[in-house]
Amino acid sequence: MAKDPGDTMTRKERMLTAMHRQIPDRVPVCPDTSAMVPARLTRKPFWDIFLYEDPYIGDAYIDLLLRFGSDGWYIYDELPFGNAALWKPDEPTFSLAPFSGMVPASVVHEDIVNRTSERITVRTEVDTPLGPLSKVEVYPIADVPWPEEKWIKDLERDWPRMQYLIGEDWTYRPFFRRRDRLGDLGVYSWMLFLPLDWWFHIRDDANEQLTFDLVDHPEEMREIFDYYTRFALAQLEAFIEAGPPDELHIQGSVSSLSLISPTFYREYNLPFLEAVTARCRDVGLISHQHVCGKSFQVVEMSYQETALDVMEPLEGPPGGDVDLAEAKRRWGDKFCLKGNLNTFDLMLNGTPEEVAQAARDAIDAAGEGGGYILSTGDQCGRDTPDANFEALVEVSKTYGRYR
Repeated sequence: MAKDPGDTMTRKERMLTAMHRQIPDRVPVCPDTSAMVPARLTRKPFWDIFLYEDPYIGDAYIDLLLRFGSDGWYIYDELPFGNAALWKPDEPTFSLAPFSGMVPASVVHEDIVNRTSERITVRTEVDTPLGPLSKVEVYPIADVPWPEEKWIKDLERDWPRMQYLIGEDWTYRPFFRRRDRLGDLGVYSWMLFLPLDWWFHIRDDANEQLTFDLVDHPEEMREIFDYYTRFALAQLEAFIEAGPPDELHIQGSVSSLSLISPTFYREYNLPFLEAVTARCRDVGLISHQHVCGKSFQVVEMSYQETALDVMEPLEGPPGGDVDLAEAKRRWGDKFCLKGNLNTFDLMLNGTPEEVAQAARDAIDAAGEGGGYILSTGDQCGRDTPDANFEALVEVSKTYGRYR
């Protein structure tokens, strides 16, 4: 089922071969469809998918793979992992934030505080001995959810509460939610966030507050990120022991140099990345980093100072600052490169012919010798035409074959 006519590899084999910088039967094609496109293809209100899991977003993505014939990069499941002092055998768990620890569902209270024809607003509160934490999320009818309030509003008051929930000693339950259904359609990935991205997901008031925290509370933030690094490395050990997955995805969208300085990246993210990729290299687990927007200096740091294996999405101007042909020359001896067709103009507004030509140009720039995955920049928009995905896949199947 996962092997197309004329192919000598399954989709999973093709992706893994490229990630190991070897030559597959053809250039893998794996556009970043993430959440919006799979949700649109269900033809259901987005809150059905993201609030009620009807269907689960992982199933929606697998359906997309079956529809378009692309090679899968599955990033939706989360290993149940959390505070051993709070967990009870077989009790349902609740994720505080993606890959940021789970707590017993019994300490969580969720209420719908507003419902209109366009959106559902949900308030979540978690009890701790130090006081409650709360967040508010909005679930639109035709868009991905977004936070109206995040867990940590006051650093001094709320961080100790969050730290109590995350804990100091951790446990996990082996659970591969859709690995069997994915099968050979693609690689099965679990995720860790770079420290700045993790903080962004739990700290109220977006990027501005993150920057204020780094400037106004440098010592406190170093302590918090040291704690997070211990937590994340323990989670990585659980990944390795439980599975492992086919690869580790290291998420860094907020760590784009479109948003933060190289100095902040080097101080707060790079030591974490060095430790995580070194451990992955020790056990033979592929490490795969995502930093969108302006990323040239980030890629260079990763190339020079870490054991990273795969880099994406290598966005070019105007959103980024990477040229794909230069990336192949500069970093292709160490990295599998994944990218970099523009999502917010070409994929969204271009014709299938324009997409196909850009895909051929990308293969010419980075495909020689293997170690390249034909993909896009950061997440394709909800209304990206189906025909443009079909054009991308067709180029892989024709122009992208290695001979």
